[in-house]
Amino acid sequence: LNKSTKKADFKGLLFALCMFHSLVLGRRKFGSQGWSRHYSFNDGDLTICADVLYNYLERYEEVPYADLRYLYGEIMYGGHITDDWDRRTNATYLKTLIRPELLSGMNLVPNFKSPDPAKFDHSAYSKYIEEKLPQESPQMFGLHPNA
Repeated sequence: LNKSTKKADFKGLLFALCMFHSLVLGRRKFGSQGWSRHYSFNDGDLTICADVLYNYLERYEEVPYADLRYLYGEIMYGGHITDDWDRRTNATYLKTLIRPELLSGMNLVPNFKSPDPAKFDHSAYSKYIEEKLPQESPQMFGLHPNA
């Protein structure tokens, strides 16, 4: 968490990236209502995306949100996706999560805000997740309550 020269941006975006990863994996529980096909998303996708995030933050003066969304949505995670509707769902998650408001306490999912990255270290993030993450529900994944 501390290797980036843009610590707040890196921590905030990495937290959102982890949330995105958990949502993408969690949709599997809903069968064909979650994803139309079974995709082989894995922890390697998250690791590579974190490396890309670090490299892009170090290379560019301003955070390239659109570039990151494209790389994650069309190449890293999107490389697994073959269905157009699933690709659209994936892009919607990224548009919702990977944006500047992330650094100022926006809702990541219903009733779960992004914490202030300037005030959080690894243990604070862990504690925040344990204490504040709401119980899993279909709405958390953008699905109908009856899913």
